[in-house]
Amino acid sequence: MTKNESARLLASTLANTHSLERAPSHIVVRDLIGLQAQFSRNPELSLRLRANDLNAHPWDDGLVKIWCQRSTIHVIRRDELGLYLSAADQRGDYRDGWWGMTSKEQAYWAPFIEEQIALGVNTRDMLKEVCLKKGMSPELLQKAFYGWGGLIKEMVRRGRIVCGTGTDKRYALAGEVQWMDRDEARLKLIRRYFDTYGPATRKDCAAFFQWSNQEVKPLLDSVLHEIDSIQIDCICYYYSKPLPDDTVPECVLLPGFDSTVLAYRDRSRMIDPMHLRKVVNMAGIVFPIALLRGKARAKWKLQNNRMEVEPFERLLKKDIAALRRTAKKELGIKELQIIE
Repeated sequence: MTKNESARLLASTLANTHSLERAPSHIVVRDLIGLQAQFSRNPELSLRLRANDLNAHPWDDGLVKIWCQRSTIHVIRRDELGLYLSAADQRGDYRDGWWGMTSKEQAYWAPFIEEQIALGVNTRDMLKEVCLKKGMSPELLQKAFYGWGGLIKEMVRRGRIVCGTGTDKRYALAGEVQWMDRDEARLKLIRRYFDTYGPATRKDCAAFFQWSNQEVKPLLDSVLHEIDSIQIDCICYYYSKPLPDDTVPECVLLPGFDSTVLAYRDRSRMIDPMHLRKVVNMAGIVFPIALLRGKARAKWKLQNNRMEVEPFERLLKKDIAALRRTAKKELGIKELQIIE
C-alpha cells in the first residue's frame, strides 16, 4: 500500500467517524456502531471529541450499556437495543456457563434479580446483598457477578436488563425489546459498518463483529450491488460513501479502545507496524493515541486538567504545537506535558 493510498483510507475513516466534523451525539453513537466501554470513561471521552451537543444534555442521554460485538461491553442507543441483541440472538433457555453457574441456577436467580431491579435495588453491591439474604452462597455469588459478565451478562443478552453508563455499576429493566431476525439485524449492521469504516475488507468486518468469514460473506454478497469497491495490493476494499482526497489533519486525538482502531485487522492506515504494540499491547489494551501527520506517533492521557503525552518517536516542534492547539480546541486542555 502506497503512502497516498494509506492516507486516503485514513482520511475516509476520520471523516466518516466524525473525527473531522462534529455531529449530534446520538448520530455519533449510531455511526460508530456503539462505543466500546472496556473502561467506563472512554465513551464519554469519545463523545467529547466528536459530538456537538453535549452542552445541551448529559453525555449519556438516551444511552445504555450492553454486551454486543466481540462479546465486549459497549454504550449504544437505547432505541437500538433490539438491533444489537438480535444480531447475537441469545434468546431462549439459560445454558450452563463456562464461568460456573448451571442453567438451573441461572433460571432460578435471574427472575429474582430482575424483580429486585424493578423494586429499585439496582446497583451491583445492593444486588449482591439481597442475593446473600435470599440464600445465595458466597461461592455462587462470585459466579453470578463474575467480573467478565456472569449472570448479569446473560440477562442483558436476553433482553431482560441493561447496564447504566456510569461507573457505579447500576442496572435497569430493558423494557420491551423490538427483536428482529438475526440475519436482518446483521445485514443492517454490515451496511452501517461499510458506511462508517469503509474502505474496509470483508475480513475487517468479520473481525470487528467477531463473526466468521463464512457468516459475513453471504450477507455482504447480498449488498454488493449497493456499495463500491477498490483494489489495493490485490485486496478488495468495500465502501459506500464518496472517497475524499488524501488530506489528513495535522493532529487528531483518539480515545482508548476507539472504534477507529478496532474496526480493522490491518491497522496500517493509521499505525506503523513498528508502533502497533505501543497502541495495542499484548493484553489487548487499546491506548488513547494522537495521530500526527497521518500516523499514530504518541499516546496520551488526561491527569486532572493536564494532558500527558508519551511519544513513540521524537516529535517535531510542529507536532507539539499541533498537539497543544488540538488539546485546547477539542478538550479545553491548556497544559501539555511531554513524557520522554
